[in-house]
Parts: sequence; structure tokens; C-alpha cells
Amino acid sequence: MHDSSRFTLPAISDEDVSWVCQLLGLPSDAFSGHDGNDPRLEILKCVETLDVEACPGSGKTTLLVAKLAILSRKWTDPHRGLCVLSHTNAARQEIENRLGNSPEGRRLLSYPHFIGTIHAFVNEFLAIPWLRSKPLPIRMIDDEVSRGRRWKRLSSNHRHALRRARKDPSILTISASDFSVGDVNWRGGKLGKTTLIYQAIQAACKTVCEEGFFCYDEMFVWANELLDQVPSIRNAVRDRFPAVFIDEVQDNSEMQSRLLFRLFMDGDHPVVRQRFGDTNQGIYQNIGQTEGATTDPFPDPSVCVSIPNSHRFGQEIADIANPLALEPQGLVGCGPRRDTITTDTTGKHAIFVFSDQTILNVLPSYAGYLMEVFSDSELRAGTFTAVGAVHRPEANDSLPHSVRDYWRDYDPELTRTEPKPSTFRQYVEAGRRLARESGECHWIVEKIADGILQSVRILNPTVNLVTTTRKHRYVLELLADRPDLRAAYLELVTALTIDERGPTVEDWCGRWSAVITDIAAAIGNTSAASQDVQRFLEWPIPDDGGQTTGASRQRDNVFRYPALAPKVHIRVGSIHSMKGQTHTATLVLDTYYRGKHHLATLIPWLLGAKSGKGTERPVTLLRLKQHYVAMTRPSHLLCLAMREDAFRKGELDRLKSMHWRIARVTDGDPVWL
Repeated sequence: MHDSSRFTLPAISDEDVSWVCQLLGLPSDAFSGHDGNDPRLEILKCVETLDVEACPGSGKTTLLVAKLAILSRKWTDPHRGLCVLSHTNAARQEIENRLGNSPEGRRLLSYPHFIGTIHAFVNEFLAIPWLRSKPLPIRMIDDEVSRGRRWKRLSSNHRHALRRARKDPSILTISASDFSVGDVNWRGGKLGKTTLIYQAIQAACKTVCEEGFFCYDEMFVWANELLDQVPSIRNAVRDRFPAVFIDEVQDNSEMQSRLLFRLFMDGDHPVVRQRFGDTNQGIYQNIGQTEGATTDPFPDPSVCVSIPNSHRFGQEIADIANPLALEPQGLVGCGPRRDTITTDTTGKHAIFVFSDQTILNVLPSYAGYLMEVFSDSELRAGTFTAVGAVHRPEANDSLPHSVRDYWRDYDPELTRTEPKPSTFRQYVEAGRRLARESGECHWIVEKIADGILQSVRILNPTVNLVTTTRKHRYVLELLADRPDLRAAYLELVTALTIDERGPTVEDWCGRWSAVITDIAAAIGNTSAASQDVQRFLEWPIPDDGGQTTGASRQRDNVFRYPALAPKVHIRVGSIHSMKGQTHTATLVLDTYYRGKHHLATLIPWLLGAKSGKGTERPVTLLRLKQHYVAMTRPSHLLCLAMREDAFRKGELDRLKSMHWRIARVTDGDPVWL
């Protein structure tokens, strides 16, 4: 084993910086700035433990990719590697997109390095090996499936008692290796752990875990148990990964932060760790965690370097967004670039005000405004979005409640970075979205295979399927002894992959639905019919009664305007789904949460009457964080959509004096006030 206490990252020279600028197609002064004093250069060259507090649009991801490329080029150890962690696979996808064709990129994406999510790392190197050694089978790691099986294990009386106490299956998540679920709030106190109902909950969790079904966050329970019982694992992991980079660290939960600190930094011989984030953009935390993780908080002032200047947007957007930051840092807008989008949008940021009767015309009004502001070539080249904090519809009379209130065709399942569809159709559409974004059609194939495997699980919940990233190959292996079904599966893949219009409703109901059912029954070794699988395989009938193909309405959460000959394509989604992205123009849609509309609550910040977190309640801090993220996505144009009756007398005039344009949405063209 190597002596991790002596490890140092390779030094990064001026020649290395010049090389990586050329590799990434960046100007030679991209990291140093015109005067050589840009903090990015110091960060790029730093090979010690470091925290980087980076504002939106600061080029944080490009900076991280550049550093990893240089280190990959200089890396010589065949058995130890770099560990790059985040909450999504965005860092890995960025490396694939920008470095995938280079030797350095290929090395980064293979052994001995690891680039992936925190959950994937914990599963691969800690939790899953430990569970297998116990031994416990691992059939599926999925919150909904695991909790659903546990809920069904409870007696009807216990389920009824939980419902009366306003508890749902989410309570069935273990917090310790004895399968207990921690403290449960109960009728003004805590549910006793020796009560029959608590014992039943614990027993249900134990039984289902022993069957091989786990929740995502439960992997941290088993990882911690491994470190408790085999302390030498910590040093083994540090030796394997002597340098760790953590992106979007502000989103770490206390559970994640505590484990990562224990694994890499606590005690003697910590690794070299560099964390990148923005405390003002931490929107994945629970309401009670608005100040971030308490263990190993970010940033550590003793090793922190800040990047306050954004190359994404100009000073107008910076001035609008800055008050919404919990800790306003005086955003400096140094953008936007004007190579592709040359239109000057100074003074064109707009608020669209609407009523219950005109809410469905908000997106058309926004699309029409984009056509006024940008040229045809810019509309083709740009990225245009509409985002809201709440995007899953619920029964609520307080319009707008969610994104779907603005557009009835919106499908919240398709916005996930890693979608978790509830129907086979959604698997196909999720694959098409990933294919469009990556330019690689294999995503459609993989999602079709994923949908097949989900059909198997629905037909036979006890089936033992292997967890794999190569699902298409796995389905082919499972059908090796059934050449007829194997051929039918390949024909299905071809039909759904090559023809973007999709099958007609008649073809789907008359042929493909039955093919999938037969394949699932064969793999699951069952002949039982299931209403659940029939619901899973339903193919929505278009408004015209099913006479047209899937081309009549594309299920991709892209609002096209005008409908017959679209000139504007607006990607619609949640604020969470757009985090880390840059858009040419963004429309922030007001939505409803905890008894109030988000943007309506934030009017004092829009007016400049308030700034930062002050002494606000946690729910208001959450609103601020979410909408700070949303309002820092656009490079050129920021728009808001709010109820007109949310404003008091004189407030719209005040916003106009602050250089906002105000448009009243009508049944026809908007009226500019």
C-alpha cells in the first residue's frame, strides 16, 4: 500500500494552462484574464486542498474539466486515481462531451479514476460489497419499489393507524443497520420503539431488505456500518483515491457530508480535496437544512477562493438576481458573449402578468416576445426555457399551482436528469430526450430495455434481475433461449428508435403492447396477466382520436410556437432540472407552495426593499435559493410570469422604473403597460 500522507498532485505550469486552453478551444487568457489577476488561474494551478465559492456563470465546470484534463495528462500511477463526485452525472457528461475524443478524456473515464455521483460511489466501493458479504441479496435499489413492498408487509390495521397519523410509505426507510427507522413523530410526541406498530415497521423493513430491496439513502447506513466494523477500509479508500474533487458541494445533505468527511478527511493523512460550489444555490436540501450540512461545512474560510464575476450574463440580470442570494456577494455581470446571439437585450427583461382566464396564454405570449426580440437565426441557435419551482400537479384551487397549469401537455417525469418514468411511453420519451441532448441514439435503446425490465418487475415482483448499466445487452442475454422473442424485441427497438413519430395507437395496442407483455412474461417466468402492466403499457390517445401518428404531439416537454410552423422551441421544466445550465432566455413561472405563491412572496426582493436572507423563515429561504438559481440561468433575457393581482397599487410602476417591461397577458396579443 502507498503512503497516502506523502501524496501530492502533479504541479500545473503555465505551459499546461496554455495546452488545456488549446485543447478546450478557449482563449489563451481564459483563466488568467486580460490583466493576469483572474482568480481562476490560482484555482487551476492549486494542487492543495481548496474550496472554490463560484457565482453562477463563473465557468466553474469548465475550470474543473480543465484541471482534470491536465492532471490526467500528467497521471502516471496505474492503480490509484482521481475521484470526482457530484449529485448528477453532469461532470462526467461534460468530460465526455469536451474531452471524450482526447487521450486525456478517455483516461479520465476509465480505471483507475472514478467520475460519478456520490450515491454511485458509495454503492460501488462501500455499501454493495458490504451487503454481499453479510450476505444480503441486492435485487433493486429504488425508494418507491422498496417502500411499496414494505407497506404491503404491514397489516391492514397498522396501515390504517399510520394513515390516521398522516404517515405514508416514506416512513419505511431504515436509519440503522438493525432495520429501525429512527424517531417517528407521533401524536405530539415520539412513537415508542417498543410499541407493536414500531416493531411491525421494523420487521417489514427487515424482511424486504433481506429479500434484496433497498432505498437509495439506506446505502449510507451500510457504508457507515462497514467503516464501523472494518476501520481499515478508510485508509484503503484513501490510498485508492488520494485526490478527491466534489462538484456542487452546496447540495450535500448532512448524511452525505458526514460520510465523505469521515471517509476522506477525518483523522490522520487526509486526501487532497478540492470542493466547488455556491452556497447561494443549494436547492436540493430539505426545508430544515437551509444552512447546509453542519458536518464539514462549505466553504472552509481557511482554504476558500471566491469567483464573484459571471461571464454568463450582464449587469442588469446580475442586479435583479443579487438580492435573492442568501448572502449577496455583489454579482458582477461580465457577459454575455455576443458571438452567436448578437441582439442587445438591455431594458428588455419582462414580467408577464396574468389571471385565471389567461394563464394558458402565458407561454404563447412569451414565445411571441422571443420572436420580437431575437432574429430568426438567433431563435434557431439559442436555448429558450420556462421553469417553475413546483412542477408536479396537485389538486389545488390556487392557480398557478404547478408548471402544468401553464401548459397541460407538460409531463414532469421527463424532466429528471435520470428519469424515473411511470409508463413505458415515458421510458421511450426519456430516451429520446437524452438522445437529443447527447447526439447518441443508444440512449433510446437503453431506455426501451429499461422499460422492458420494469415490465418484468411489474409482472413478477419477486424476480431476481441484475442491476446493470447495459440493459439492452442484458435483455438480449435473458432472451438468448427464445429466438422468437429476441427477434421481436429487436424489431420493437428498431421501430421505436428509427421512427421518431412513434407507432400509431392502433399499432401499439394491436401489436407492440402484446409483444412487450410476452417478453416480460418469458423473462419473469410467469404467465399471469396483470392490470398493473396494462396500465404501464397504455399509449395515450391523441386529441384527434388516434388517427395520427406520434408526430402530432411530441412528448418531450418542448413548447413549440407557432404550432403549425414553429419558430420558437421552449424547453419547459422544473428549476431543479435546469440547475447548472445556461439559457439564452428564461421565463420563471410562479408556482404555489406552503400556502403562498413563490414569486409573489419575493416581490419585496424584486423591488429592492429586501436583500439576502435577513431573519426570514426557512421556507422563505428555500424560495430565495430556488429563484436565485432560476434567475441566473439566462445569458441574455430574463422574464417572469406572475398573477397580476399579486401586486399592490404602485408596485408595477415601481418595477417599470427599475427597467422591467410589464405585459398583461390576454386572450390575444399581450398588452404592454
